[in-house]
Amino acid sequence: MRPRWTLLLLLALVRCRPKDVENACLVGTVTDRRTQQPVKGAVLYLETAYYRGGDYDSYNGYRHDTLTTDAQGRFTTRFPLLCYLAIEVKQARQDTLVYAQEINSKSIRVDIRL
Repeated sequence: MRPRWTLLLLLALVRCRPKDVENACLVGTVTDRRTQQPVKGAVLYLETAYYRGGDYDSYNGYRHDTLTTDAQGRFTTRFPLLCYLAIEVKQARQDTLVYAQEINSKSIRVDIRL
C-alpha cells in the first residue's frame, strides 16, 4: 500500500510545481490618497522573476524595468515571462510603496494610492 501513496504524493507535487506565465500584461493607476487625483509622472520600479531554465525550486532569472505614469496616472507594460512581480513607487523621498506578488494570471491589475 505504501508505494501507491508515494506515487499519489509525487503526482500531487508535480501538479503543484510553480509555473511561469507567458505574455503577462500589467495595467494600473497611481492616485493621490488625499485628493483622489491621478499622479502624473510617478516612477514605478519593477523587479520581475521567472523560473524557466532552472530547477523550479527558485527563480532562475530577474529583470528590472522602470515605468512612468501618463497624465491620467495610468501605466501598462507586458512581460514575455513572469512568475513574480515587485513594484516600488517613489513620489517623494519619504514616500515609498511596495507591491510584491507571485503571479499566476496573464492579466495583472495594480491600482496604487500614494
